[in-house]
Amino acid sequence: MGTRTLFVKVASPAPRMYERGWSVALEITTPALVLRARPYGESDRIVTLITEQHGKITGIAKGAKNSRRRFAGTLEPFVHVRAVFRQRNSELVFLVRCELVGALRAFTRDLDCFAAGTYVLDLTDRMVLGRESGGDVYRLVCEALALLDAGCVREPLLRAFELHLLSASGYAPGLERCRGCGTSTLEAAAIYLSVERGSLLCRRCVRPGEPVRPVSTATSRQLVRLATGSLADAARSATGANLAEAAAVAEHLLAGVTSGPVRSRAFLARTRVDSAGALR
Repeated sequence: MGTRTLFVKVASPAPRMYERGWSVALEITTPALVLRARPYGESDRIVTLITEQHGKITGIAKGAKNSRRRFAGTLEPFVHVRAVFRQRNSELVFLVRCELVGALRAFTRDLDCFAAGTYVLDLTDRMVLGRESGGDVYRLVCEALALLDAGCVREPLLRAFELHLLSASGYAPGLERCRGCGTSTLEAAAIYLSVERGSLLCRRCVRPGEPVRPVSTATSRQLVRLATGSLADAARSATGANLAEAAAVAEHLLAGVTSGPVRSRAFLARTRVDSAGALR
C-alpha cells in the first residue's frame, strides 16, 4: 500500500496510524522574503520565497486572496515574514500561513529604490535553483534590501550584490588572478574577460578563437574590491568612471549562469535619470 499523508493537530498520532502506513506532515517554520507571487485560480496564489533555512521554496497559498488572518499583507515583496509550510509530495509546498516580521518602507515611496529592490529579488530568483542555497543567499538579500531601504548609493551596491550572489550560488568568478596561469590581474599588462570560463585572463592565456572582451586595469581593481569587500563598503564608495564597465562585466558573468532572462534589468535601466527613456 502506498504511503498516505494525514494532517493532524495532536502531538503524537495513534500507533495504529503507523501500522496502516500513515505519516504525519510536520509544519516547518522559517524566516523568509517573497521573491514573487502570482494568482492561481480565483482565490489562491503561487508564491516563491527565499528562506533562511530551506533555500528557495515555491508553495501554494490556498485562499490567500480573501484571507485576513493567515496571509494579510505578507505575500508582497519587501517584507520580512515568518513562513509556515508543510511539505507535499511535489515540488510545491503547502503554505499554512505567513506572519509579518517587518516591512521595508522606502520601496513604496521611491521609484529608484523600488526598481533596485525588484532587480535584487528577480536576480536572486533566477540565480537560485530549488533548495540548493544555504543561509548565505538569504542573508545577502536581506542586507542588500536593508542598505537600499536606508538610501545607500545604488550602483556600486548592486554591482557588489551581483558578484557576491555569484559566489554564494557557487559561480564565484576568478577576478584577482588569471584563470589560466595565476598571474595577478592587477599586474597583467592586458586583461580580458572570458564569459565561458567566468573569469579574467591575461593575454597569453586567451585561447585562439575564444570570445573575450578587454577589461581595463582600473575596472579589474574595482571588481576585486566589490567582490571581496562588504556590501556596506560598496555602498559607501563613490561611483567611478569605470563603474559602467564593471556593470557590463558583471552582466556578462551573470548571463552565463542565470536560469532565464532577468526582465527587471530593463526596468532598472529606464529609471535612471540619464536614461534615454527615463521614467520620470
